[in-house]
Amino acid sequence: MDFVNDVIAWKRDGHELDAGRLRAFVDGVVDGSVPSYQASALLMAMVLQGLSDGETLELARALVESGKMLDLSVVRRPVLDKHSSGGVGDKVTLVLAPLVAACGAVFGKMSGRGLGHTGGTVDKLESIPGFRVQLPQGEFVRQLERIGVAVVSQSERIVPADRILYALRDVTATIECDGLIAASIMAKKVASGTSALVLDVKVGRGAFMGDLGHARNLGRLCRLIGDAYDRPTTCIFTSMEAPLGRTVGNRLEVEEAWQVLGGEGPDDVREVTLTLAGALLALSDLGVDEPEGRRLAAAALDDGRAAEHFERWCFVQGGRWKPGEFHRLAAHEARAARAGYVTRVDALAVGQAAQIAGAGRRRIDDTVDPAAGVVLQRAVGDQVEAGDPLAAVFSRDPARRAQASAVLDRVFSVGDKRPQPGPLVLGRIEAEE
Repeated sequence: MDFVNDVIAWKRDGHELDAGRLRAFVDGVVDGSVPSYQASALLMAMVLQGLSDGETLELARALVESGKMLDLSVVRRPVLDKHSSGGVGDKVTLVLAPLVAACGAVFGKMSGRGLGHTGGTVDKLESIPGFRVQLPQGEFVRQLERIGVAVVSQSERIVPADRILYALRDVTATIECDGLIAASIMAKKVASGTSALVLDVKVGRGAFMGDLGHARNLGRLCRLIGDAYDRPTTCIFTSMEAPLGRTVGNRLEVEEAWQVLGGEGPDDVREVTLTLAGALLALSDLGVDEPEGRRLAAAALDDGRAAEHFERWCFVQGGRWKPGEFHRLAAHEARAARAGYVTRVDALAVGQAAQIAGAGRRRIDDTVDPAAGVVLQRAVGDQVEAGDPLAAVFSRDPARRAQASAVLDRVFSVGDKRPQPGPLVLGRIEAEE
């Protein structure tokens, strides 16, 4: 107890925590000898004082070693993974995972559930009837060997310290610290056996990273940890000023991902997916560079192979996939108050509307409605007339629908001039730099 007090005071006063102090803290969190109030105090000191590069790396090491490490070397091929820092309408993993496999590489991922205004891949997959997001380790490995793709929920034995600390950070306003975020992301990737990783760091109104400078620092720290563990890590920064695609909500996003897998769907989802696919395939054992990887991925979307791999993936993990077969809930439509051009679609507000409707969680133990969400009928740059429909929010609960509708009605801005579209890809940090 006195030791922990000394560690808290040491960091509070601006000193750097060494590996021994960080390891003792993490071990104490897991075995219960460090109570939650002391853990929260140290987390707050870390947020206020910041973490150095050395502290961030040592914290990641302590988190990795707090639980089991998954050995995927038995696959005998690089197992590729992608992580998104969280966005609104970000259904890219649903397209990217089978797409990478369709190109001949191996994609394996342990993913999380959504929290707050951003969605989670596991929730989206669970909106497919029967889809099993929990697989024994042996089955996970055999599936990677058999079809080249598997996405499962995070194991409780992988980085248990992070699960405890994340829950504390969520309720103590200690989320926003680059070192804590980077250590949390990369510890889970290292411990889950990832061979190489592409990070999609979202930037903008609907993301946790509001500006590119902040995002680049997070990417730099993640790559620092990846390098220390010999995990090549490419960071790509993508815009989240507006939602990605036209749907926000679990089954709604699966349906839109299916469109992209068939060579159609929104251009922005396709563009981000192909950018990430090219970067991932360049880290594979296929011997292709990034432009060639992108060309392979585009061909797999257009000739049907990616859609076939999605169907195979769903079948092997127990999913009964039938496009369009889900119950569409009652809806409220937001309409344009005036004629003009859509100048802004507030990604954060869209995410909040979907969350309120039942598609997301306020707390980690909340349940979600797979059919709830938002469908956008207009995007930035579209011309509208007064009264034109802009978006619809779907919810089975009338009270939730009314509350979400009030948020949705504030999402769109309409002006007299058509805005110039901004870039989707804002920058990158290459694995080999």
